[in-house]
Amino acid sequence: MFKILAPLLLFLIASSTHAQDKASIKGTLADSISNSPIEFATVAVVNAKDTSLISYTLSDKKGTFHIAGIPTNRATKLIISYVGYPTHRQNLQLKPGEVRDFGTLRFKGTQLDEVVIRGERSPVVIKKDTIEFNVEAFKTRPNAVVEELLRKLPGVQVNADGSILVNGKAISKLLIDGKEFFGNDPLIATKNLDADLLDQIQIYDDREDDPDHKISASQVSKIINLKLKSKIKKSTIGKFYGGAGTRDRFDGGGILSNFRDTLQVSLIGLSNNLNKTGFSQNELYSMGGFDRSGGSGYYDGTFGGRSWAGDMEKITAGGVNINNNYGKKLKTNLTYFYTNTNTTNASSSFSEQTLEIIKITSSSTSKSRNNNQKHAIGGLIEWKPDSLNQFRYQPKLNLGNDNRESSSNSNSFNTLHPKLNEISNSSNSNNNNHQFSHTASYYRRLKKDGESINIRHSLSLNKNASDRFSLYDLKSYVESIKPELFDRLEENNNKYNDASLTADYTYPIHKLLTFEIKAVINYANSTEKVSSYDKNPIDGMYNIFLIPQSSNLSRDTWSQELRPKLSFNFAKSYSLKVGLNGALQNVQNKFNRDVMDQHLQYANLFPEITIQGPSFYLSYTEQIQQPRIAQMQPITREYTQLTKFIGNPDLKPQHHRFFQGNIYKYNHSKQINFSAYSGLTLSDNSTIEKNTISEDGARVTTPVNRDGYVSGYLGINFGKQFKKSQDWQIGLNNDFYANLNRTAFFLNQDEGTQTTYYLRLGQAVNFNYQSLLTVTTNYTFLQNMTTYKGVDYKNIKTPSHDIGAELVLRWPKRIILESKYAFNYNPRITQGYSKSANILNLAVSFQMLKKDRGQLKISAFDLLNESISVSRYANANSVSISERQILRRYFLATYQYKFSTHKGK
Repeated sequence: MFKILAPLLLFLIASSTHAQDKASIKGTLADSISNSPIEFATVAVVNAKDTSLISYTLSDKKGTFHIAGIPTNRATKLIISYVGYPTHRQNLQLKPGEVRDFGTLRFKGTQLDEVVIRGERSPVVIKKDTIEFNVEAFKTRPNAVVEELLRKLPGVQVNADGSILVNGKAISKLLIDGKEFFGNDPLIATKNLDADLLDQIQIYDDREDDPDHKISASQVSKIINLKLKSKIKKSTIGKFYGGAGTRDRFDGGGILSNFRDTLQVSLIGLSNNLNKTGFSQNELYSMGGFDRSGGSGYYDGTFGGRSWAGDMEKITAGGVNINNNYGKKLKTNLTYFYTNTNTTNASSSFSEQTLEIIKITSSSTSKSRNNNQKHAIGGLIEWKPDSLNQFRYQPKLNLGNDNRESSSNSNSFNTLHPKLNEISNSSNSNNNNHQFSHTASYYRRLKKDGESINIRHSLSLNKNASDRFSLYDLKSYVESIKPELFDRLEENNNKYNDASLTADYTYPIHKLLTFEIKAVINYANSTEKVSSYDKNPIDGMYNIFLIPQSSNLSRDTWSQELRPKLSFNFAKSYSLKVGLNGALQNVQNKFNRDVMDQHLQYANLFPEITIQGPSFYLSYTEQIQQPRIAQMQPITREYTQLTKFIGNPDLKPQHHRFFQGNIYKYNHSKQINFSAYSGLTLSDNSTIEKNTISEDGARVTTPVNRDGYVSGYLGINFGKQFKKSQDWQIGLNNDFYANLNRTAFFLNQDEGTQTTYYLRLGQAVNFNYQSLLTVTTNYTFLQNMTTYKGVDYKNIKTPSHDIGAELVLRWPKRIILESKYAFNYNPRITQGYSKSANILNLAVSFQMLKKDRGQLKISAFDLLNESISVSRYANANSVSISERQILRRYFLATYQYKFSTHKGK
């Protein structure tokens, strides 16, 4: 550790020593005619020899600027630029310790949108909502990838997981010369594309789904567009890697992308048993342009990686992504992926349920093995024939098969009986999922300025069929519960289909008043069919039909909405929108068992209010939500003697009231970002479960309506960057998040309210010096708390602390040292479970071959062998603790080869 800290200490001492050899400048910028200050002008100090950036700032609201720490031992130049004004250039001859005041510099406006002088451009230019960085002004080491370049850009934050924020906002997607590259996630390009291929980096607001700019700027994410150098006509980039390690661990995969002026073809493949996809989690979501092509990607595990909670996973997958632009008007995307994942899980749990006079204690262990295969096909067609019209069509098809084997063993006792029961359960299931969906939209800008129409159609067809064989063995030690043994088959056939048509029309009545109206028609059909059979001991067939465990339910829902709205633009970028949501809903519930069908009709008129400005957004809306049809079926389903469910046909729709808001501010000159977001949901007739638990552990559940449901959240983020020097960059980030859920509950004769609180407080510091040394530290405090009102229950608190640090040292030359340490502490975990863990990962990489294209990496995962996965939670006067099997210590050797070829004009 001393060898690592020593260079850092020497650097800090050297920085302090040389500070006295620096100079600084200041001044004020103003318009020569109006004498008004010029805000957001770029003021940069560059090397006179190659215009590489030394330091920069932006003028503030008063037009003033100040730059310190300017070296005096080399020739420097001042460049001041702002769109609409000619660029000011001036050589600097500063003396050590000098503070030069330029006074007021006056600029005369020009008719040209932009003045370009070949060979010398401003390092940073701001054009309305677009920020442009001249790549040549940001020097990187040879063979550096885009990620290293982004770390040097002012306002850009690259997190430890590779995710990117710009001025505190998330990146929605990354483009290369305006074309999509692996969907909406930038990580594939940032980790594989060489920085020296780029000429310019543009960052601007993502208004793709908001062409009329109706959404507040505080809610809009950012897009990064990497503009290639003009000499780059076509190129191929990629990487391949393979490795093996102890405990039969292996890892292999690769990415290959070939793009021309309008065509981009990418291939991805991998196989490993390391609980990872071979790329980051965010990269996973972007594989093949999933969100743009209609594939599902990250969230449903199309490309694997569902085992981040701790399961053991082996994955083999591959796919292709094709993007093609036919001129500037038409672009298409096509993706296909095949994925095979084998997941193994082992867990144990312990719970205590406190009733009136006794306490029921249960412990269990479980194991499962799951084999999943999936084909995902998606596409995109986007046509913009002119500046007034836009068509967009996105289809997707997912075909999946899932085989699962599981077994569990549990035992229970209470304060009156040393043993209540022992249960063993094993099952084998086969599940087929077929999903097709598409969205189509047409947008037209009409003749009157601000008038437009937007028509959208969506269709979703979902079918799920499964067969589940289960062997259940209950051994009871109390008279009230009889021993039970059954061998059962459960067939499930579920369908859900949904179709909607939406039309939006916007008409500007006055420059301060706009009329908007939205019409929505929706049809949904759902079918839930469950057929249960016991095994016939005579012929060995599953042909004894079980009526109490079977059902055949269907629901048809027609709904229409009409939403007129008036928008008052009472100031620049500020508006108040007031509207109504008239909703009609027809619901047809069809039950089995000769139960009379239900035909329900609802008519509602809800207010809608939105207040928004350039840095904030506030809204209020209402809606109703139907309970699930399975909850309304008026029958009793007895799964076992210990578990029963009674439906409630009198359930009412839930009525929700939503309050939402956010604030976003960014100070360019001080590189400070601040954001806050919050939401509150108040619900009447919320559906809750009424539970009756006997002393022998048997549970009867029925859904009921209750008022008083409250759900809320609040998040605050604050960040500060120091990036006005090419040599070092520092980032400070603080975040706070809290939410609560308050709901009524029934437990036997007790009725009260339960409130669950979640609190997270985090802090992180990022340090980068000349891309040689990168240090990241973080601390997170978590607090889960469950409180009760109206009953005499004990409140439960579960705090935890997480401390982490990451270090990357690229020294000596062609050697990369990496270390990652994490400490987790859970003081309230019950005896018998680990309360703390020290997790240490180490790696050393040796770069080789021309341009360091080859790399040999030796890594150790969980070197101390202390990795754990333990959780604790409370509900309805019970406390549960669970522990999952997770990946433990292993050593791995991996070789990677990366290449990049291109041809100029």
